[in-house]
Amino acid sequence: MRRILMGTAWCHDLPVQYYLLAEAREDETEVYGIGVEYAGERLEIPNITPLQYRIQKLAQMLIRGLVTPTTLHDVTEDWLLT
Repeated sequence: MRRILMGTAWCHDLPVQYYLLAEAREDETEVYGIGVEYAGERLEIPNITPLQYRIQKLAQMLIRGLVTPTTLHDVTEDWLLT
């Protein structure tokens, strides 16, 4: 799995880093997920979508909203339902 840094935001003088996760499938396509790191905590949610532009939109939203690993699951779940 590849991890590509999508951006960094700051929360309480500590960086929050957002990663696009790309995983190759057996059929040579890719599926994408998201990862967030903050204050020694790291959470990754793989396999969210096969569409790169959608995961990029999610990453931009997470950065703007300063989402941390603590709320990543809830925010991602809400995003998937919209």
